[in-house]
Amino acid sequence: MFQLPPVYFERLLESFPDIVIAVDRKGQIIFYNAGASKTLGYTFEELQDAYRRGQRVMLYSDLTEARRVLEALRGEEFGEKGTVKNFETTLVAKNGEHIPVSFSGALIYDEEGQEIGSIGFHRDLREIHLPPEYFERLVESSLDIIIAVDRKGQIVFYNDGAQQTLGYTSAEIHGKRVWPTIYPNLEEARRVMEAMQSEDNGGTGKIKNFETTLVCKNGEHIPASISGSLIYDSEGYQVGSVGFIKDLRDIRRRDQLATLGELAVGLAHRINNPLEIVFNNLDVLDKHMAQVFSDEEYVVQEERVESIQRELLKIRTIIGRIDEMAHGERYDTTEYLHGSRMADLGRDEQIIAPHHSHQKAAGQELAGLTILVVDDDLGVCYSLRDVLQEDGAQVEVATGGLPALNILTYKTVDIVLSDVVMPDLDGYDLYMEVRERFPDTPVVLMTAYFFDKDHVIKRSKLEGLQEVVFKKPLDPEKLKQIILERCRPERTPQ
Repeated sequence: MFQLPPVYFERLLESFPDIVIAVDRKGQIIFYNAGASKTLGYTFEELQDAYRRGQRVMLYSDLTEARRVLEALRGEEFGEKGTVKNFETTLVAKNGEHIPVSFSGALIYDEEGQEIGSIGFHRDLREIHLPPEYFERLVESSLDIIIAVDRKGQIVFYNDGAQQTLGYTSAEIHGKRVWPTIYPNLEEARRVMEAMQSEDNGGTGKIKNFETTLVCKNGEHIPASISGSLIYDSEGYQVGSVGFIKDLRDIRRRDQLATLGELAVGLAHRINNPLEIVFNNLDVLDKHMAQVFSDEEYVVQEERVESIQRELLKIRTIIGRIDEMAHGERYDTTEYLHGSRMADLGRDEQIIAPHHSHQKAAGQELAGLTILVVDDDLGVCYSLRDVLQEDGAQVEVATGGLPALNILTYKTVDIVLSDVVMPDLDGYDLYMEVRERFPDTPVVLMTAYFFDKDHVIKRSKLEGLQEVVFKKPLDPEKLKQIILERCRPERTPQ
């Protein structure tokens, strides 16, 4: 009768994935396989060395548990005497983790029937073993795309998520090749397979978050991220592959919205400040024309000024729409030219420019008031200064919160007009300082930002600045009314 050499069985036990441990009658470990080392963390050499130094490693939770296992081996409750089957116990890993295991084993006897040790096979119970059909139902109901193919590239599994995204039913696509069915061309299908066979994308035979393109039944190309692996049979031959594929369209859309949000904030700041300057200078120009032109000439030139103001207001409205789109969940696009699209900003509404009839004798309604203008944009400071001086005010200018506080230490002002977002001291902090040091001095905040990233406007309102935070560009006449309401309420209409 043919007999296998003992080394064959030793190698078999060594390669066994479960924990296999054999001990002699003194409890010294004499066999400890790779599965045990992987699960428990100790190497066989570590355990042997500890035993030689008289520091025996306890693999059970305590001595009582070790004795309970040995008593089960010697009894008949869990199998025939000298054997045990599916006996639940606990092992302790090198890192201190307690691992529930199912123990099956036997006592080892010599030729004379004397007990000389024992061997145990321990199954790690942390991994819950479910029937194969459970996993099939699990992947079948996944919202992501899951597709498996055989070695010829023919589709052998196609889940509900794939059907919802790609549009093909399982019956339509089963047995079809991935190209030309779901990949745009043969080169792309080969690129994915080459990535799966290389070591650069998760290890040989695996792929992780590899970007590719799929084609829907309706012809739409979908950006996708694939993670998957090759499938091998019991002899190590490649028999197919499986891919878990995520549709990237929503992720890309969210990325686009985030980019649009950043763009909207930048546009608001970079465009609204220049718009403020243009509006202010137009107001000064309009007042000057009222003084130097005849009535007939002034009517003609005023129409031109109002036309400019109307177009500037359109620009401001567009910036506002971009901000709304950026902070919404999605935005629509329309076709611009064949093959290209643009964001749908809506239709232009009829915008009426503010009409200010400036008399020949310029009003001096702000005469006697001293106003501090604070803005890190010097152009805004100077244009506001010119507008306010035309109405008789004395104006001080500061290009930041700290210079403004310095001016307030030696100059008494009737009102502070401040930008919100400034590099040294924001409008909220400036307001808090003014309120503490000069409680009778009103503060008005103006901002070119539509998006209050640092919640400066919200914080200011909570501290008592309701109805005094305004968005640039601000109509000069409205600004004058705001100033009069706070400094000379008796002159404002009720």
